[in-house]
Amino acid sequence: MSDVFYDRRGREKYADDLIPVCQKGYFAILVKDGKVLVTYPPSVSVPEFPGGAVSRKEDFRNCLYRKLYEETGIEFELSHGERSYSQQINYFADDARPYGEYCVYEQTFIVYDASSYGFDTQVAPWKTPENGTAAWLNIADIFSAETKINYAHWLAFQKLFTADK
Repeated sequence: MSDVFYDRRGREKYADDLIPVCQKGYFAILVKDGKVLVTYPPSVSVPEFPGGAVSRKEDFRNCLYRKLYEETGIEFELSHGERSYSQQINYFADDARPYGEYCVYEQTFIVYDASSYGFDTQVAPWKTPENGTAAWLNIADIFSAETKINYAHWLAFQKLFTADK
């Protein structure tokens, strides 16, 4: 039996006779001025929302605080947000060393109104503490597919923002 897993571009990968890793993660979707904050991890050309897997004994706030700083350089205290969406996806992490990693990934995406926090959405993309890049992208560019984001993040984004289109 082969289980289908998806990489960050939505390409199918097959896990034959493998036991996937189970992960739980949280992702922040910060929205302001019709834009969302994304990060481009090192060596990855597909933007995604800041966040990731929970470390031991972390709740969603601690996870997102840590990941937001690592992936954007922003220290940001988060609440429960405006709305959230959870999904479980078979995910192939192509950037995991040395050969990638098959994961059954329980993901929760939380939307935050970033308008009251003083963020400048006109700022040019910037380097992050993890040596990646962070940037503000237009929501319309994501929906029009002018900018393609991480496949798993795209699935959640559609669920969270379909009514906003």
